[in-house]
Amino acid sequence: MDYDSDERLKEWAEKLDKMKGELSVQKIVDELYDWTARRMEDAKENDSKADEMLLKRCAYHGLNFAAPFIVMRHWDKMKQDGNYWCGEFETDHYFGAMAENYFDNKLKDASVNVQRKQKTFEAFERLPDVFTTEDVVRCFQLRNVAAAYMRISRLQRDHLIVKDEDFADGTTKSRYRKTGVMMC
Repeated sequence: MDYDSDERLKEWAEKLDKMKGELSVQKIVDELYDWTARRMEDAKENDSKADEMLLKRCAYHGLNFAAPFIVMRHWDKMKQDGNYWCGEFETDHYFGAMAENYFDNKLKDASVNVQRKQKTFEAFERLPDVFTTEDVVRCFQLRNVAAAYMRISRLQRDHLIVKDEDFADGTTKSRYRKTGVMMC
């Protein structure tokens, strides 16, 4: 780091140390709950107790790591009150990226000597860019279409896929398209 970076970090640390009030995190907690539930389903399907344990820690650490950055992004809404800074603003969904990063880093730490990818990531990579429910059953090695619909729903909520089109093939079916990359 250079001198200017050190000074900026010191300045932010001093500002954050002089804050008072509460940070409203309900929106983040709601997002955190949903994100964790989806990841726990992945861990269950991958039969990974290690991932489940990491996920239980991820929420706590992700929120703690994210909070100062949330405040920093909304600093323009803060006002000085004597020696302290205070203000109100609505928090955003910044937690998701921090939690993903924390979880990914812990997975890497846990598997330093072991080369592995979760079944979920491998299955997502096997999906073609445009795919059907039957492709999900095949690639994720699911037992039935109902399980595929649950997987599709989670992938949509994670913004990794979108419904592309409906088509008729004796019955009405849907095609989906990948929009993101699942990081492992």
